[in-house]
Amino acid sequence: MAIIISICSEKGGVGKTTTTVNLAGGLARSGKSVLVLDLDQQKNASYALGYIKDGKLTAAELIYNTVAGIETVHSSAIRHNENGIDYIPASPMLTNITSTIANDTDNDSNYVIKRLLSNEVFEKYDYILIDCRTLLDLLVSNAMNASDYIIIPVESGIYAYNGLDKMLDKVSSINNSTNKRLKVLGILLNKMQRTTVSTSLAQSIREEYESMTFKTQIPYCPAQTEHAVLTKTANVFDEKSTLGKTFLELTKEIIDKTK
Repeated sequence: MAIIISICSEKGGVGKTTTTVNLAGGLARSGKSVLVLDLDQQKNASYALGYIKDGKLTAAELIYNTVAGIETVHSSAIRHNENGIDYIPASPMLTNITSTIANDTDNDSNYVIKRLLSNEVFEKYDYILIDCRTLLDLLVSNAMNASDYIIIPVESGIYAYNGLDKMLDKVSSINNSTNKRLKVLGILLNKMQRTTVSTSLAQSIREEYESMTFKTQIPYCPAQTEHAVLTKTANVFDEKSTLGKTFLELTKEIIDKTK
């Protein structure tokens, strides 16, 4: 059975999608079978993984079909990345998908994504990573209810704490109500710079959330990230780059934590 991890942040610009895609690359490079489910209508993870519009099912159609009870060949929505990462792309239809989920009167609307991922086609994966949008809405709650763990990326800027407590409260609320197995896998210090402010904030977060914070922290490497985005290649994960090497360290930490 797949270990399902949602990558969530109430604050934008923290490197959520970069984390999702590079972690998927690290897991694939480590011999794990991995699927990325893109639930952000901006489709950044989909594009980074090489998605080109092809007329096949996307995450939005799968959600709609799950709610409507339409028989679906789930495997037809899975694309295959050249680096060994499988993924289900997002589409603009996700913008208003919460109204579709809320209208699920025959079943509990909290578990649409969970029911979707319970299809036997997903049993072959070791890990399923869900790239969530920043809104803490019904769609993100659905992702959390389907997940075993949450990763919360936090950038090392002056507003590093913004949204962190809100995310932790959300996880706690869901853990106490609709998904008692949900845990915070880790707070990820991301875009770390060699500045006094960055170092001080990282230290403060580690002191306050010591047991929750990953040992690995991701350096600020704008050139490497921009190159992957501008070239629109699937090679976002490059194990020879500084970013790639660090994400490989994070991958090993996550594999150890989820054994």
